[in-house]
Amino acid sequence: MTYRSNDEFFAELKGLIDAWCERRLLSPLSRILGPFLSFNGMTDGWGEVSAALKSTRAHDRNELTSSEQAKVDDLIQAATAVIHRK
Repeated sequence: MTYRSNDEFFAELKGLIDAWCERRLLSPLSRILGPFLSFNGMTDGWGEVSAALKSTRAHDRNELTSSEQAKVDDLIQAATAVIHRK
């Protein structure tokens, strides 16, 4: 998926967070909430969000639905593009 704005990106991420909260998936939540809540809009903030998503993909893949896994992959690609200005 291509995100046309930061609002679209963070709406998708917030949807994942909401779903994980409902299912009480503490591991992925513990990885993403800090970077999400402290996001500063700068390159380092994007890097923290990207690192948290990559960590979630690596460590929590078995807890996520296939749809959530695809969304995490899309979000990683989008954050990486912002960091590298692609």
